[in-house]
Formats: sequence, C-alpha cells, structure tokens
Amino acid sequence: MVVIGRSLVVGKPAAMMLISKHATVTVCHTRTVDMPARCREAEILVVSAGRPRIIGKTCLSPGQVVIDVGINVLDDGSLCGDVDFEAAQEIAAAITPVPGGVGTVTTSVLVKHVVEAAKNTQK
Repeated sequence: MVVIGRSLVVGKPAAMMLISKHATVTVCHTRTVDMPARCREAEILVVSAGRPRIIGKTCLSPGQVVIDVGINVLDDGSLCGDVDFEAAQEIAAAITPVPGGVGTVTTSVLVKHVVEAAKNTQK
C-alpha cells in the first residue's frame, strides 16, 4: 500500500490508520525519488499530494485500487483530483472520482462532527 502525501490532515492519518489495521504502508511525497516505481508496486494507492493530476500512467499498474483524496480547482474553474482520472480508469481496477468520491465522505464526516460538537456544547 502506498500513501502519497505526508500532511497532518490526510497523508499521515491515513498511513497510521492503515498501519493500525496491519497494512504495510509506504509514505511518499512530491520529492520522493522515483515515485512512479514505488506507486506501481502498490495494490492500493491513496493519493493526497495537493497537486492536480500528479499521478499519471507511469505511476499506475493494472489491477490497482486508486483512492484519490485530492481536489484541485483548475484555471477554468473545473475540478480535478491528484490522479489523472482518464489514464487511471484505463489501468486501475477501481478509482474514486473527483468530485463525488472521497470528498463527499469527508463532508459527511465533518457535518457529523459539527452536529456532535453542537450537541456537546448544549449539555
């Protein structure tokens, strides 16, 4: 399993969560030497690099599951992930879409936490 991104918001927590479930995790970032080779070795690739379409064909291998956590606004106002979705769709066994994938789950969890926090302040 490879996690791309070392942020305190997604990368490190994702890696720690996966390790707690006994996964062997490699954490990479935008300065990792030969990142494409490391990515190709993964069965599951979690990407949260904060760079539009940084993960392309050269980083992917057939049968991978790609979880694109990134969301980027392009100059034309459109949204894209950290993974080149079109390239990944041809190679990967599964990929989360951007928008509409992980972001939707994140929003749901955040709303749940806000509601819980509001209930706790009223006690």
